[in-house]
Amino acid sequence: MKPNRIAYIDNIKVLLTCLVVAHHAAQAYGPTGGVWVVDDPLKAQWLGKFFFVNASYMMGLYFFISGYFMVFSVRNKTATVFLKDRLKRLGIPLLFFTFLVFLPFNYLGADKPGNLVSFFLDTYFNKPPIATGHLWFVASLLAYSIIYLVFFHKLFLKWASGNRSLKVLHLLVFAAIIILFGAVIRTWYPIDAWRTWVIPIEPAHLPQYLLLFLGGTYFHHANWLKELNWKHALPFTILTVIGYSTSSYWIGSAFSKWISEPLLETLLCFSISISLMAGFRQGFNQPNSLMKLLSDNAYGIYLVHLLLVIVLQILVLNFNWNPNLKFILVTIVGIGSSLLVTHLLRKIPAVKRII
Repeated sequence: MKPNRIAYIDNIKVLLTCLVVAHHAAQAYGPTGGVWVVDDPLKAQWLGKFFFVNASYMMGLYFFISGYFMVFSVRNKTATVFLKDRLKRLGIPLLFFTFLVFLPFNYLGADKPGNLVSFFLDTYFNKPPIATGHLWFVASLLAYSIIYLVFFHKLFLKWASGNRSLKVLHLLVFAAIIILFGAVIRTWYPIDAWRTWVIPIEPAHLPQYLLLFLGGTYFHHANWLKELNWKHALPFTILTVIGYSTSSYWIGSAFSKWISEPLLETLLCFSISISLMAGFRQGFNQPNSLMKLLSDNAYGIYLVHLLLVIVLQILVLNFNWNPNLKFILVTIVGIGSSLLVTHLLRKIPAVKRII
């Protein structure tokens, strides 16, 4: 295995990628708060909780892992070469899907769309989830990479030089910072309210995503990942249980109006994320051929899966099947077909260099 590959983190990355596919597969069958193309009349209400739990940690942990592994590239390349590599690996898929996939898809499906340029500008600035779709993640990674390189790379190298061991207090303070910034942001921008601030973002989750990305880079510099274990997860698990079990007493108060969502989400995020990393290191730290195949193709699966999932949802739309069955079927076939398409695309050398 290459020195910049860690088996259990690769396995977590595979899990997260499959969860992203499942999250989008569930959109047609659950009470989604966002925008989705397919609306199946058969619904499974429990998927609302599935969405909430996923949203609390899934993309945040994805950003953390991305930040951790990005430092390998920063260390092995000059700043110019690193930025060129980021622009190629992230920028090309972003431009391709935005202008050659989502723009024609949305334009042809719109009612009296008018001028193509005006239509694009309207969707990009007023309906950003439609303009870039799930590639908002790629746009954010590109922006966060530049922010890290310009403002934090040398600073983190200096801070991490003290060789401090990882303490629970470090994580509690980090979580408190995310909660505080999340609470401030959500006084203006609730969940599912999207804006284009150069790139499309959901401001409500911006503090978690950006800070966990930067946290992943710092963990790399401080060599803290190998220290992470169950004792670091335990306080967050206890606080999460206390928070949810007592929420009926304080949710609805003036205090909870601006802080309850980021508080509960962040506790759940840290509890699940740390538990996954500690648990996978102990029980799923060996590479195997299937997980390596999925890991090698994870980025491509993320890129191509959305359209395949939508096609599958349309194909089963008129079948009077249980929504849980549809959800499971679309998820499994969506993962398998995305893997197949990505595997075939990566046989083209120019594509493989990007995804």
